Order: sequence, then C-alpha cells, then structure tokens
Amino acid sequence: MSQTADRYSKALFELAQEQNNLEALQGAMTDIRKLIIDLEDFRQFLSNPLLSYEERCAILKALFEGKVPDILYRFLLFITYKSRLNILKGIIESFDSMYLSITHQMRAYVKTALPIKDEDKAFINQHLQDKFHQQMITRWILDPSIIGGFRIFAQGKLYDYSFKNQLDHFLQLTT
Repeated sequence: MSQTADRYSKALFELAQEQNNLEALQGAMTDIRKLIIDLEDFRQFLSNPLLSYEERCAILKALFEGKVPDILYRFLLFITYKSRLNILKGIIESFDSMYLSITHQMRAYVKTALPIKDEDKAFINQHLQDKFHQQMITRWILDPSIIGGFRIFAQGKLYDYSFKNQLDHFLQLTT
C-alpha cells in the first residue's frame, strides 16, 4: 500500500472514531471494496483520467449518496477533488487493516476442494484463533484444483495442506 493511501485512510479512520461511526464505515467500505474487485466498469471509472471532476462527482452521487454513511460519501468527493480516487482500493485496504487491528481480528482465507461441514469449519476457526490469538474472519473458498485437503492464507502466509501440493512435492523428489 502507498503512503498516500495510508495517510488518507488514517485521517478517515480517526474521524470515524471521533464520530463513533467506525462500524458503519467499515461495512460500507467493505461493500465498496467488493465493487472494486467484482466490477471492471467500476475499476475503470476510478482510474479514468478522461472524466472531469464534475462527471466523477455526478457518478459518485448516483452510486453512493444516501447509501453509505455521509462521512464516507463526503470523503469520496474529497479524494475526487484531490485526484486520488485511483487509490481508493489502497485506502480501503489500509482502513481495513487499522480496523482489524483495533478490534483484535484478522482475516483468513481457506480453500477446500469440496464443501466442508460446519463443525469442521468451527474446528479450523478455533485452531486459527488459538494460533494467532485473534478473532478470525474466515472466508471459505471452493477450489477443486487442489484435489483434496485445504490451503489457509492468513497473516501474509500460505499454509498448504492440499493433496495437489503433496503430489507436486512428491513429483519434485522423483525427478
């Protein structure tokens, strides 16, 4: 993440704390991050240098006014004025990191080849909480390409217990 994104997110984070609006802001920013990830048109809008300030503001108004906390809507207009809308994803990621830190939470992504039972999910979550001493926010992803087992991505590390990894390792040893 860029230092610029970190500075903007820190300012927004502190303002949200002062206004006791942190939870609502976090939820809205998570929704916007999902838009950035899922929608190519939205990503293009954020980085399109051909749009004027007025056009950008009109689009932001149509998309977000009255649908996100007012502080976030005004922040989006502000970074548009500062020509920083293109770093919105970095701002959101930095904000998310601060939010997770202050709430003693962390994100983990678990890939499995097949759907797993709720009690197995609970077991894995509990193991992760014990290991990292934080409340887990776990995203479960189906990925048949790993054949079996699971992969966990948490705290910047990949823990790979997949059959595919074991087979790849075995093939490396035999060649």
